[in-house]
Amino acid sequence: MDKFNDLSIKTLRLFVAVLNHGSFSEVARQEGISPSSISRQIQQMEAALGQQLFYRHTRAVNATEAGRLLGFHARKVLAQLAEAGLALQEQANQPSGQIRINAPLAFGQLHIAPHLAELCQLYPQLSIDLQQTDSFVDPLLAAEDLLFRIGVLNDSGMQGRILAAQNYRLAASPTYLAKAGVPLTPEQLQQHQCLIFKGDHGPQRWFFRYPGQDWTAHALRGPLQGNNAKTLTQAALDGMGLVMFPTWLIAQALRDGSLVTVLPDYAVSNSLEQQQIAALYPGGRHLSLKVRAVIDFFVAKYGSPAYWDVGGF
Repeated sequence: MDKFNDLSIKTLRLFVAVLNHGSFSEVARQEGISPSSISRQIQQMEAALGQQLFYRHTRAVNATEAGRLLGFHARKVLAQLAEAGLALQEQANQPSGQIRINAPLAFGQLHIAPHLAELCQLYPQLSIDLQQTDSFVDPLLAAEDLLFRIGVLNDSGMQGRILAAQNYRLAASPTYLAKAGVPLTPEQLQQHQCLIFKGDHGPQRWFFRYPGQDWTAHALRGPLQGNNAKTLTQAALDGMGLVMFPTWLIAQALRDGSLVTVLPDYAVSNSLEQQQIAALYPGGRHLSLKVRAVIDFFVAKYGSPAYWDVGGF
């Protein structure tokens, strides 16, 4: 079987071509060589392997069981070689062409749009089509090359790369806390004004966990519900009540003091499942250079931990 290692890639390609077409003559016509030359090379393969690969008939050539088995592995080898060749070719090139990106509205405004000028300066042959929406986009039907998604990741037929963890804070303005008092436990939120995000699945639930204890949900009430996170954040800045939002949205307000973290000893979330910020792309063996370059750019830009979680607040 050592002779198997001596089979050339060219011979493997001819073998797979015969397997696909079931004809020496058709492969010979496509390759511009004689049928006898194709037949001779297949015979040399069979001699090297000690296995008959084809049954020869007057009108067709059919694979034996050994031929089908070799064909399965030969196709994988040739596909991997083609992929390697494409990757090497792209390595010598610059990312170029249009890349279609879909992202949530607020996250796109705060953490994608501010970096686009640098991205385009780094890759001047790249053009970006950025669509921002909080509506559900089916990743299997969407035409986008890259989707930024936030939440609990599931198996959607997409591949992805985690960009950052989704962390939450409960917060209110100093004006509101001076007027209404500072809640010391989640139970005391029943006496406070809570500003609730209401998405496609209904009003947001608030979960709390003290170190060493289980997550618990608490009843909420307040003067405002809405489906726009920035509007609710502005209401909190204006002293209307408390909000519970991810740090990527309110970190700057927490740092400059216009919002203050409430119940800092508690972990807070709107879900009992781990949430992530991720870049998703259609499944497949080969990731295009432009998509890989954009993902790598944002991975480096966000950092680990993400820049919005650095510094404390």
